Parts: sequence; C-alpha cells; structure tokens
Amino acid sequence: MATNDDKPEEGRAGGPARSRPRTGDRPFDMWLHKQLHAMYDEIANEPLPDDLLNLIDKDAASNKKRDAPEEPPKK
Repeated sequence: MATNDDKPEEGRAGGPARSRPRTGDRPFDMWLHKQLHAMYDEIANEPLPDDLLNLIDKDAASNKKRDAPEEPPKK
C-alpha cells in the first residue's frame, strides 16, 4: 500500500486544519452586513399588520389546544 511519507505533516489530511478568519472579520461580510441593514432596517422595524397578528394568535391558540394533554374523565 502506498504511503504519503514524502509529504510534510501539515499537508496531510489528518494534520491540523488551516485557521480561517471568523465570518465577522472578513471585509466582504462586514460590507454586506452594513448594506443589508441600510436597506432593510426601516422595513424590519415597521409594525406587523393586525390581520397577520390575528392569524398568528389564532394558529398559536390552535397549536396550544392540540398539544394540551387530555384530562381523564371525572367519576
């Protein structure tokens, strides 16, 4: 069986991995984060329409009712 004895340890698959910069440290990610906030912060801070809030409340109530444990019949 062939071996990779001629390769240095750090080049092997089992060797230590290269460290990558954290996502927040890369210039493109910082630029993208800033641009997305500039475009969407105003929209994200708008209140939800009442119809949507009512729909969310109705769904939450039906899920709570469905997931509630059934009480045994009283004697």
